[in-house]
Amino acid sequence: MRTRRRRITSTTAIAAVCLALPLWLSSCSAPPGPPVQGPGATQAAGPLPSPVAAPAPGTSPSPTAEAVPTPVPAPPVAPSGTGSPTGNSGATAAQTAPGETGPGPGTGGPPSALPPGGLPGAGTSTAPAQPPAATPQRRAAPSGPAVYYVAIDDGGSSGVRFGCNDSLVAVRSGTATDDPLTTALGRLLDPANTTAQESGLYNALSGSALHFVSGYFSGTTVVVDLSGSLRPGGVCDNPRIEAQLTQTIVAATGASRAEIYIDGRTLAEVLSLR
Repeated sequence: MRTRRRRITSTTAIAAVCLALPLWLSSCSAPPGPPVQGPGATQAAGPLPSPVAAPAPGTSPSPTAEAVPTPVPAPPVAPSGTGSPTGNSGATAAQTAPGETGPGPGTGGPPSALPPGGLPGAGTSTAPAQPPAATPQRRAAPSGPAVYYVAIDDGGSSGVRFGCNDSLVAVRSGTATDDPLTTALGRLLDPANTTAQESGLYNALSGSALHFVSGYFSGTTVVVDLSGSLRPGGVCDNPRIEAQLTQTIVAATGASRAEIYIDGRTLAEVLSLR
């Protein structure tokens, strides 16, 4: 009798498992559709399926029995003057900063006020800045010793009048030196020196062949010794040679007067022989 009851109980348990197994499997699968109403249709007993939340726009439903909405990240703020970015579903989302009013969906920002004259640079051209003009530098005045030349028949207009209505003109060139007498006489007696011609003047000593030997002071008088030959170009060259030598030597030394010797003879004596 007990054996029979055990068999009946086992059979009943197996039947219950067979009935519950389809219901359990149905709860693990996709939610069933609406029950079909019809004659003789019965509703199976079992746990009711949980409601499935509607998926957010642009997302796919979760394969699980209970779908959890996935938060959609906020789109980045659009740059000024452009429309708002769109999401995956094609809908336009506008995002504004706190305290600001953003543009409407799909529209650009409000146009900014144009400055007078239109857009900067529109229709106009700006010339490049010109560098400041270079200031011409003044050439430093020559500070060398003065050398005297002749302005022929000038009548004293350019300098001191002497001789044959000529003028004695001082010309400076080069820089100052420690021996102005040697420098001045070297330029005056150099036949290759073209300073006189460049200045429009005349050098009465250009045809001579004289060289400076020495010079010394005797009180306030400077004594100068020369050597070589003296060749005047005419009668008017005698006072020109004397004036050029005397004034050049006095200006270079600061003496009150000059005594000039050529090979031991005075300048006046040599000129008288010509």
